[in-house]
Amino acid sequence: MNPALKTLRVLAYAPQMAAYGGMERHVCSLAAALGLRGHQVELVTTSNSLGALLRDELSIGKVKLHELPVRRGSAGVGRKFLWLALKLWSLRQQSWDIIYTNGQSALARQLWRAAGPKTRVIHHHHTSADSDERSTWSPSFLQVLRQAKELVGCSEATCRELGKAAGRQDTRFLPYLTSCPVRAEQVNDFHPRSDGTLHFGFVGRMIPEKGIDRILAISDAPGLSDLRWHLHGAGAAYPESHFQSYQNVVYHGAYQGMEAHAKVLLGLDALVLLSTHNEGMPLSLIEGMSAGLPWLATDRGGTREIAVEPEETIVLPSEANDSALIGGIRSLADRIRSGGT
Repeated sequence: MNPALKTLRVLAYAPQMAAYGGMERHVCSLAAALGLRGHQVELVTTSNSLGALLRDELSIGKVKLHELPVRRGSAGVGRKFLWLALKLWSLRQQSWDIIYTNGQSALARQLWRAAGPKTRVIHHHHTSADSDERSTWSPSFLQVLRQAKELVGCSEATCRELGKAAGRQDTRFLPYLTSCPVRAEQVNDFHPRSDGTLHFGFVGRMIPEKGIDRILAISDAPGLSDLRWHLHGAGAAYPESHFQSYQNVVYHGAYQGMEAHAKVLLGLDALVLLSTHNEGMPLSLIEGMSAGLPWLATDRGGTREIAVEPEETIVLPSEANDSALIGGIRSLADRIRSGGT
């Protein structure tokens, strides 16, 4: 850290951290990066479900972690509120330069009470904020978006939607902080396999909203007979037995760590994300691009903003039917085969 720069005291809050995920990686990487630069960082979360790798990252960055000692989804609002109120007694005894909150939780305002007159208070919204998502917001969470001193979104699309919802014109774009799992020197040009197959895949949290069922539905389509589908990730909705009847699908389960993530990406020819989820900015696609992978995705949140190379990407309407999906995937596969990506 440059000794001429001020050492900052940063208080961060995330409502319910999963074992892994895009938001979790961003929050933990940001906190750890600040810590490694000599800043003093404390992270508060109302669950204790973070995975071991993310905990290790926080430990390396010397981030002090405060966790409500219950698993994700187990505590009600009342218990979280009481725990935060007790935690705030000590947090308010300290002086903070920045309070950084995120997530869809009205409890963010609790942490703001630790702010002093010169504290920057920043709320970061990680999902699309589109009309479907807004229908799930409570009035108290809408007040968070209206009252945050600084409001940022993870995509330009999210910023526009936040502005409409909160009646603000000062919402700014703040990108994810993440580490690319694949180094530039590892990326290779496409070389056809001896059996003539192309390997398309999904990498991320295995939840229905990520379009897993749609991949399964088209995996045996006659027009895609030269494709093999590889699913990397884990989720309670998809036990291994769920995939046994799909002859062109290979389920690999969870992967752990940057090295394993890089190996997964380098084994694929393209990524597919058929999301119905309220994506803000799909981190799985950004990480896939670090491996030089072309991709096809449905148009959710900020997805279109990273489709900067038409030869490398296809963005389809989120309501696209199976025929349209098959046609788009076939088009991408043909581009790969002809060297057009």
